Amino acid sequence: MKRRGFTLIELIVSLSVVGILTMAIGSAIVLSMRSLPTPGGFSEMQAAAGRSLTILGNDIRLATAVAIPDFRTLTLTLPDRTGDAVAETVEYQWSGVAGEPFTREFNGGGQSSMLSAIIDVRFTPLQQAGFDADGRASQAPDRVRIEIQAGTTQTVAVSAEYRFFNTRMP
Repeated sequence: MKRRGFTLIELIVSLSVVGILTMAIGSAIVLSMRSLPTPGGFSEMQAAAGRSLTILGNDIRLATAVAIPDFRTLTLTLPDRTGDAVAETVEYQWSGVAGEPFTREFNGGGQSSMLSAIIDVRFTPLQQAGFDADGRASQAPDRVRIEIQAGTTQTVAVSAEYRFFNTRMP
């Protein structure tokens, strides 16, 4: 007698094996997806914070005048970059409200977001002990420490210290 099909037992065993294999492959895909960086995740936020500090540092090194009216605002005067023979003004600031962006404004032409989901930004003027020609202690800040904390689920904290080369404080 010729057999033309599968028995019920064979069918149940083969479906069970296929189900187990499907679940194993699905689990492997889910695990590999979780290991990929998510948009706006920790590594992306850390890279954006580093880029912000690099841009800020480049502006500080070129600055001819610096003003730090409060610990959340830094205003720099830069040599002419636009070719109009007028010095440029760049203002970095954070509103102080958690979750608001850290912004950069060039010549009053509107703010551009440097970094989002800010927890804290702090500009701290620092001074090195020194004496002027009359022997009096000089009190003008010669560098600034910048500390930025950002993030939503994980906190990214970056800081840098930049020296003022060609600047004067108001």
